[in-house]
Parts: sequence; C-alpha cells; structure tokens
Amino acid sequence: MPLAHETVDSRIRVSLGDPGADLLGSCRALSGIAAPTGHEDRLTAAVADHLRDRGLQPVVDRLGQVAVELGERDTGPAVLVTAHLDELGLVTRAIEDDGMLRVHRLGGVPERVLPGTRVVVHSRDGDHAGVVGVRSHHLTPVEERHVVVPMSDLYVDVGGHAAGVRVGDPITYAPAWEELEGGRFSGKALDDRIGVAALLTQVDRLLESAPPLRVVLGFTTQEELHLRGGLALVARVAPDIVVNVDVTPAGDTPDLAGLSPVRLGGGPSLSRYNFHGRGTLGGLIPHPALVRAVERAADDAGTSLQHDATVGVITDTAFLPMATAEGIAAVDIGIPCRYLHSPVETAQLSDVSACVDLLGALIPLLAEIDLTRGHAQT
Repeated sequence: MPLAHETVDSRIRVSLGDPGADLLGSCRALSGIAAPTGHEDRLTAAVADHLRDRGLQPVVDRLGQVAVELGERDTGPAVLVTAHLDELGLVTRAIEDDGMLRVHRLGGVPERVLPGTRVVVHSRDGDHAGVVGVRSHHLTPVEERHVVVPMSDLYVDVGGHAAGVRVGDPITYAPAWEELEGGRFSGKALDDRIGVAALLTQVDRLLESAPPLRVVLGFTTQEELHLRGGLALVARVAPDIVVNVDVTPAGDTPDLAGLSPVRLGGGPSLSRYNFHGRGTLGGLIPHPALVRAVERAADDAGTSLQHDATVGVITDTAFLPMATAEGIAAVDIGIPCRYLHSPVETAQLSDVSACVDLLGALIPLLAEIDLTRGHAQT
C-alpha cells in the first residue's frame, strides 16, 4: 500500500479502500496521506472522490472541507456529524545557507518528541524526506542531556538545498505504520484519521438505510489551528445538532496513571466536559439531551461506552454551540488513542468499530430528540 511520501502530486488519486469491509486498511490509508493544517488538498480530494464513487455529490468549500448530505431534508432536526481531516506539523520559517530549515510549530506539536524524528517537507516541486536534527550524544554537555530543545533551536535536515522548498512550506511527520498485538495499531495522524474512517464507514450504512432526518457528514479542515474550519461549515449547514468524532487521550499508560479512566479497548468515550485550560479557553459541556441519547444508543448498539472529563483537550465543538442565535446542541464522541500529537499515536480497531456502531444507533434517535432546556434531568 503506497504511503504519503510516494504520492507527490495532490492530483494523483488515492484509494481509501472500502472502510466497511476493511476498516483497518482504511485507517492505514488515511494515516499515510499528508494533510497538514491549511494544506489538506490531498485528503480533501481522496475523501471527495471516495464519496463520489458511492454515487454521492459532496460539496467542497474554499477551506477544503467536504460535506455530503443524506436523509430526509424536511423532517426532524438537522444533524451535522464531523471529523477533521488535518494533521499538525511544522512550517518552514527560514532556510540556512547550508540548506538546513528552521521551523515554526503548525498546531500543537510537542518539541520534546521532535529531535531525531523523520519528517517530510511538502514543496511545490514535490515531497522531500528530512530529519529533525539532534545533537550527537557524545558532544552533548551533561547539563543538556535532559533538557527539551526549544523550537527556536530545532532544524530540519533534508541533506542539502532541496529544490523548490520555500519559506512557508509545511512539514509533516513521515508516514509510519505498525500493527501491534491485541488489534492495536500505531501511526501518524490517527488524530483524527480514525474518526474520518468511522464517518466514511457510516456513509455506507446510511446509504443502506436512509436516516429519518437531515444528516450532513462533514470533514473539516484547520482544526489543529484554532478550530477554524468547523465554524464556516456550521454557517453553511445551519445544524440544530453537532456530533463530533475525534480522538480522546487514553490514560492507560504508566505515565498517565490516575489522570483519565479512558483506556484502549474500552469502547468510544462520551465527553462530559473538555476545556483547553489556556490560550483560547475553548471547550464543551455537552447538551444534556445528547448525553442521554448517546448513552441510550450505546445500550441499543450493545457497545461499551466510557466517560471522560478532561482539561487540556479541545475539539471542533469548542465554539460551535454559540455559532447561531438559537444555539447548537453539541456533543463529542472520542476514540481512545495513546501518545497524541506524536508520530506513534496508537489506537485499537475494536474502539473504531464500536464508534461506527454507536453512531449508527445514535443518528436515528436524534429524529425525535427534545432539545428544550429547563428539565431537571442531567
């Protein structure tokens, strides 16, 4: 299966496979496509082509977001189900005389994982393999061996001057994929390609059984840069309800003991509270009726459902509830994932599959949901 660095031209068609028949293969194909924030065209094209192959007519907006509508337009509330296409990375800020690239962060890239990491620089002349430089251990002073190198001191080595590379060109983690024990897998950009895979699988299910309300599946862009795209999509779709599917940090590793109950293999997670805690101060407290609907859907589908309440997490829903005068009811469904924003994000296939089942049970329930407030139930 070709990886992203083998696909130089964004106009080359990339097959996403059949998510319904091979969900793992779809996750792998999606992970391998480069789609840095603001430069999502390769994945935009792949998703739009995939939907057209299903006989649908997706709409692609000026931000590269893809939306496709299914169901009955004139009955029930309008529902927008979202997952984001983009991935974080770096931006070339300067080119040294010897060809080394100085960089800015593009989204929440952790500096501590970058030294020694394989990357790909995306230029108008194609893709260029590179590595983030790391000082040779023998020449590192003892007092610096346990210090995180700041972004201002990092550089990308492409071996010399790369043809066509300019200031402003984006850089992503190099494609990587490993299948681990217990149905688990590791790769770059699982945030949020496993959510995209879940939505693409849901498309096929909705085509088999049309939902009794207007449903728009939206694949957003620029989520990793202050959640920009989703606001534009909401302005066009005008939904009553937004169900967002993204990854959620798993807390089942030794370094996170006690911070979150979410674990791989425990099924999708319902976010009861998320808050960035800094910067934009965005976050979401979900609509109580949607909390009840998600819990009922999990029971109906026979899927396990985890709950999380996390500070430090932000998603496309952070500002959507206030995007219309009436207000939008929103909820986040998370797929557990380890090592977020690193090149080795790790997930479990059963959680992705259970998310598909949960969405399939949830969407019909939304046709009759009561969104009025003032009830005592929570």
